[in-house]
Amino acid sequence: MANVVSGQLRDANIKGKPRDLMDTIFNVAPTDTPFLTMCGKSTASQTLHEWQTDTLASPAENAVMEGADTTTFSESYTTELSNRTQILKKAINVSGTAQAVKQAGVNRQYAYQMALRTKELKKDVEYALLQNKVSRADNGSNEGRLMTGLPCWMQTNYAADNGTKSDGASTACVAGTARVPTEAMLKALLTDIYNAGGNPDRIMMAPDIRVKMSEVLSGGATKMERAEKKKATAVIDVYVSDFGALKLVPNRVQAFESFSRTCAFVLDPQYWKVAYLRPFREERLAVTGDSLKGHVLVECTLEARNDASSGVLADLKSA
Repeated sequence: MANVVSGQLRDANIKGKPRDLMDTIFNVAPTDTPFLTMCGKSTASQTLHEWQTDTLASPAENAVMEGADTTTFSESYTTELSNRTQILKKAINVSGTAQAVKQAGVNRQYAYQMALRTKELKKDVEYALLQNKVSRADNGSNEGRLMTGLPCWMQTNYAADNGTKSDGASTACVAGTARVPTEAMLKALLTDIYNAGGNPDRIMMAPDIRVKMSEVLSGGATKMERAEKKKATAVIDVYVSDFGALKLVPNRVQAFESFSRTCAFVLDPQYWKVAYLRPFREERLAVTGDSLKGHVLVECTLEARNDASSGVLADLKSA
């Protein structure tokens, strides 16, 4: 039987206690954007951003007779490519009261909310770069400009089951029958990329495909490290192919795009750039009441300098 002491002051009866609320807000939502980070920056000066590519003739026997006149000449012509800039934006509206009150872990609500929206906007840019969409113009009513995403740029080295690649103009990629990736598939694609002149150094995949690719490339075996480390590993971070080493890069955002999530993109970063017409910027909006309003926006597009440098294994599944 509990020993109840008469007249004892207990915690439950104390009033006016301060809250034991930590002055930190814990947020584990991922903010990494592997493709956006991988791409270098370029500059756009128009909403239709344009650039040129070129190539060399295939090697052939070349033996000229001594003293012969030059009568045969060669020429090549560049190919013009373009992509439309896409405007992406996140906005906030904080009441004057919400800005004034004190909250644990938050100094000022406007700055806190703007920081979160900026991180979200970067993820939206990553999604736009990976989307299976071809560019479109602003229709003036309900559709803004759209950039052509990474899958639709893959024209030279496109490995699928019975799916079809984009025509690069009006039709996006069409998914085929999903299959589990194999090392043979990857080797065949890497050979095609190498023959086309590419030297990729990474393979970017959604997390579940990344796990399966590690299993495939390691033979499904778990490798034990030194006993003193007391841990096992069944992951491959770098795959050493016949044409060089490639990093295996997981991309969380890629898992949200229905087509890209089934792809393993084999990439050479120097040929992929994000061209900014307007870089990330915060702008305060006009005061129209008792609130603080603002937005963060960016206008950019994907610059595919030469898709032959890279390739894609499409129509993949993890099991």
